[in-house]
Amino acid sequence: MKKITELYRKKYILPLRRAGAFFFFIFFLFGCTEDVNLTIAGGDKEIVIEGSIESGKPAKVIVTHNSPISQTINASAILVSNAKVYVSNGFITDTLTFGLDAESAIPLDYKGHSVIGVPLQTYYLTVIADGKTYTAITTIPKPIALDSVWWQVQPPKDSLGFAWAHLSDPPGLGNNYKWFARRPTKDFRWVAPYGSTFDDKFFDGKSFDFAYNRGTDPTTTASAPPLSDEGYFKKTDTVYIKFCTVDYNTCRFYETYEAALQANGNPFASPVSIISNIKGGGLGVWAGFGTTYDTIMPKH
Repeated sequence: MKKITELYRKKYILPLRRAGAFFFFIFFLFGCTEDVNLTIAGGDKEIVIEGSIESGKPAKVIVTHNSPISQTINASAILVSNAKVYVSNGFITDTLTFGLDAESAIPLDYKGHSVIGVPLQTYYLTVIADGKTYTAITTIPKPIALDSVWWQVQPPKDSLGFAWAHLSDPPGLGNNYKWFARRPTKDFRWVAPYGSTFDDKFFDGKSFDFAYNRGTDPTTTASAPPLSDEGYFKKTDTVYIKFCTVDYNTCRFYETYEAALQANGNPFASPVSIISNIKGGGLGVWAGFGTTYDTIMPKH
């Protein structure tokens, strides 16, 4: 087992982290002897789709327009509320309806009704927006449960630590995972920390312990915790864990997306291309989650 301090320092808090990293390339100007005024173009308007279907639940899809990096994001301005959204399992086609969703990153999304996620089944997404049609395909893999979960103090702290788990990866390459956590009295939705998506390339068929720090929800309006508490779970926290299996395309999207977030603002980083499985010119992801749930009970 690697020391948690090393794992946390590397962001990917796993005992076997994949080699390499992907980053945005951000240009800085040095040594200028006069003021330089830059005009940042807004770029082409594109549709962004963030959709998912998990085992035992109907689909959820958020449809927005992209927003220039030079502008403050205004959810009401970028949200697309007049799209037509359909999900099919190959037998039934579900027409999603637009409405409130308190657990969504944007509290308005398209929700399904008649098509429910089932492991090992394939799902087809169709979104019609701005006169164009976008499609995507995803599969819900067989869920792989964690063997156990627990909270462990992180020295020199005495009441702060990380969420730990033990995983036995089934033999055979191709298992992909994503980790979410949620404190029921403090988080209004599931939060994924950086590096929460990984595959079994370096630990196929092995059994091991790993840990994650507490992620930050960028959409929350709650006051920020003290810096000394940032990234930690308290020993008095109840922590719900949602551990998911995902297919290859979903894994590639979230890995590149997370790498881009980590590198934002790094002047020495290499460019990153976020790999989307949306066809038709749109951005984003259509993800299938094979989910299992665990609870870490508080210590007193």
